[in-house]
Parts: sequence; structure tokens; C-alpha cells
Amino acid sequence: MSYVVLARKWRPQTFDEVAGQETVTRALRNALRSGRIAHAFLFSGVRGVGKTTTARILAKALNCEKGPTEEPCSKCVSCTEIAAANSLDVLEIDAASNTGVDNIRELRESARYTPARDRFKIYIIDEVHMLSNAAFNALLKTLEEPPPHVKFILATTEHAKIPVTITSRCQQYDLKPIPFVLILEHLKRICASEEIEISDYGLRAVSSAAKGSMRDGQSILEQITSLSGTQVSDEDVRVLLGVVDEKLVAGLVDCIQERDAQALLQRMQDAVESGVDPRNLAGRMLAHVRNLMVFQVSGWEERLLQLPDSQKEVVTRQAEAFSTPDLIRFFDVLTRCEGEMRWHPNPGLHLEMAFMKLIELAGLPRLERVLEQIESGRFQGTAQTPEKPPESRDLFGGRPAPSGRSPVAKTTASPARSVSPAVPEPARSEPVQHEQGFRERLLAAVQDQAALHASLLHSSDSQVQDGNLIVVFPASERVHADLVQKKAQHLAELSGQLTGSPCKLQIRFQEAEPAQKDEEEDLAEHPKVKAFLKRFPSKVIVERNP
Repeated sequence: MSYVVLARKWRPQTFDEVAGQETVTRALRNALRSGRIAHAFLFSGVRGVGKTTTARILAKALNCEKGPTEEPCSKCVSCTEIAAANSLDVLEIDAASNTGVDNIRELRESARYTPARDRFKIYIIDEVHMLSNAAFNALLKTLEEPPPHVKFILATTEHAKIPVTITSRCQQYDLKPIPFVLILEHLKRICASEEIEISDYGLRAVSSAAKGSMRDGQSILEQITSLSGTQVSDEDVRVLLGVVDEKLVAGLVDCIQERDAQALLQRMQDAVESGVDPRNLAGRMLAHVRNLMVFQVSGWEERLLQLPDSQKEVVTRQAEAFSTPDLIRFFDVLTRCEGEMRWHPNPGLHLEMAFMKLIELAGLPRLERVLEQIESGRFQGTAQTPEKPPESRDLFGGRPAPSGRSPVAKTTASPARSVSPAVPEPARSEPVQHEQGFRERLLAAVQDQAALHASLLHSSDSQVQDGNLIVVFPASERVHADLVQKKAQHLAELSGQLTGSPCKLQIRFQEAEPAQKDEEEDLAEHPKVKAFLKRFPSKVIVERNP
């Protein structure tokens, strides 16, 4: 007896044996059980998920001697002929090689005649999207109103290419890619039955390479056995599939964590010299970064990670070593690199540069943390160990601050503003009613008025003098000053309630003092501040404490 490949030998013969398509098989079972059987079916999905197999099982269920039945016997003459693809009443047509209108006209003529022996004459048209427009038009009328003894089963991998006039005349079923776990379990059963010895690592590599296609998984397994026989080693799997070793990926990630560029480049060079495809390595690094992110979110969930337990320790350690923003940045860089490698003349070099970027991005401090260090005078850059500043200079190594004033570098993405500057007091005839914390009380009083509250936050000072509510804005905040001016009457009444006497709103503007501008310029020229501004473009201003 001639040899039968695994994909044909292990082809499902009943609905129960179809893996990963429970929704489709359940719908077909119910239709057969109730007798509500459509005249045309359309099965769509990627390669190797069971479209033609399901079509044959449906044909057997319709023409079985015990049928129509949801459980074809697979023993009668009709079932065996359909399984062998030589039934006179079940015709399988390859639309890729029968694309013309003449082929469809022949089909229409033959459909007029009753079946030779079976209950129905069934046409299985594979890759139906390959038909020409004229052929589709010729099929329309017959597909919509076929003779009672005719059933059509169409199969396609490109559902979008089929005209709507065809799909609207069919019951449509979308077959999904088969989950990794189901492919793995099925391959284990095949190996046990065929006496193939292969490790769990090898089977997982084959199942992953199948990418949702059961037929691809079976074909890959057979290809490996052709190389290794029934004793399959992990090295044979890696060589044949071009699989990147997990130890190599984990070692590269460790180098990124330790910021060891030399060791990373050495590992990369060893991998290329051993025959590892840089594109495969980039894809494997992407998958590893994704697994680290999944572990941070869900813990060790095998269904999501698709990893053996032997990888748990490495994944746990590396997931704890990086922050979530780190992994997001890594994924963005590697995704961009993988796409660009398709057109790069030297993909290995391109991947090396991407790894250098990852080293620079590893451990990059959050902006909030850097701002805290800037405000406290402890900013040290991202990778340098700063020297201790001289005692006679300030924390940034600049010139000493004027007596009684403490300059603090502050960055902001919004328009710059000064906080609480000294406002020259006008000549007055009576004491100033300047309550301590009046600005905070005023802000609290308008907290429920979002627009007014936001505009007052941009002011540098608010105080009551000589029966006037004076709100001071930097010259750059005239927009917010205009918004506050529109609420003059409301603010005057509110301030009167807070102070116990009537008030009138006055808006004043203040410019930065020359000395302040000098200090801002000096701070902006400081090497450490310049390093920060280069990475986080912003503006330096000086906040003075009264």
C-alpha cells in the first residue's frame, strides 16, 4: 500500500473530529437534525482550518445511506466514495483552474440531471474567489434557485473577493484559525499513534510555526520526521524551522537589562554566525517582550503565554526587572525595526542598532521622577554619575543665588509663568488688607467653576488692597487674564464675602525681572539641565520664594 501523508491520514471524517470549529459544526448539526438544510453554503477561512474537510463531511451527512444525518456512518458506499473523492454525485471543482464562464455553463447543464445514485448532487467549489466576473454572473441564477436535488458548497480563503451577489445567496460560515493548544494536543495524539518521539519543546515549536493551521502543523511534523526519523531532537527542530533558541533571546534581554552593549553585540554576532535569521530573531524578541508584558498583567497563564513551565523562572525574573513603560517602548522599537528590515540591505546591522536603542531606553526614568529631582536639585541625567558640586556653588553648579532667594529649575510643557513674584505696592492711605492664604481661599471658593478656576491658577498672585481685588498675571498669560476679567462682577462679590467688605477687580501684569532672566539663562546653559532639555524639550523658569 502506498504511503499516505499525515495530513490525509489524519483528516477528520466526522463533525466531532473537526478541531476548533465548534460553532460551525454545531450549526450544521442542528440544520441536519431539523431538516432545514440550505441549498448553498459558503465556508471561508485561512488555509488548513478545515474548509474542504467540513464540506466533505457535510456531503457525507447529506448522502449517507442513513441520512440526511448528523452522524454519517463512513462505511456505506456513498461515504467511502466521498472520502476518497471519487463519488459520481459529489463533484469537487478547483475554481483556480476552472475560472472561465464556459466551465460554469457546463456545471449548469450537468446540474439539470438527477443524481446517478445518491440523494443529492453536490458541487464543492474550492477557492471560489478565483472565478472570473463572467463566471460569477453565470452562476448567479443557478446558485439562487438550483434544482431540488442540487446542493452547492463553496470554499474560499479570500472572502472579500467574492461578489456580494454570490454571498447573499449562501449560508456563510467563517472558520477561525485553530488555537495553539488544540494543534498541540492533536499533534501529541499523532505522535503517540505513529510512535514518533519528540520533546514537548519540539511539539510546541511545530504548533507555533503552524500559525493556526492544522494542516501546516501536520506537514511540518512530517517534514521533521523525514529529517530525523522517529527520534526527533530539539536541534533538528531548530535547524529545520529556523527557530531561535529561548536561551539566546533571554541572554539578549539580560544584556539589555544590564546595559552591557559589548556582550549584546557579541551574542548577536554569534547568533548570526550560527545561521540565525535576523528577521526571525526580531520576531522572537517581539514575542518575548509581549510575554513579559502578559506576565506583568496576568501572571503565569499558559493559555496566554504558550510557554512551557521551564521558562517560568526566566520570564518571572525579567518581567520584574522592567517597568511597563520600558516594555511598551521596547515593543515599539522592535515593531518598527521588523518592518524596516524587509527593505534593509543588511537586516542584521539594522537589528543591532535597534538593540542599542533598547539599551538606551532601558531604565529610562519617568518624567515625573525627573521633575521631582529637578525641583529638589538632585537631577543627575540618565546614565552619568555626577561629580559633587563645589560648596560655593548651587546644586546645579551655577552661580550662587542672591541672598534670601532660592532659584529652582522648573520645566513645563504649558506657557511659562512665574509664581508669586514681588508686586510693587501702590501708594495707599490705609493699611493693606492682605490676608495670609487669600489666593488659596479664593481658588477654593471657585473650585466648582472649572473654567474660572483654571484661569486663576495661571495667575501669579491674588490679594486685596484698598478695597480692590488685585489679580496679577505674567505678561504671557493675557488670554487667561481676559477670561478672569469677564467674571469681574462675580469675583468682586465673592471677594467681598471672603473679606467682609466690597471689592473691585483689578488685573495687573508683571514682567520677568532682569536678574531672574539672567538666572534662567544661566540655568538653561548648565550641562545637566541642557541634557534634560535635549531629551524633554521645555522651558526653564525661576520660582522665587518670598
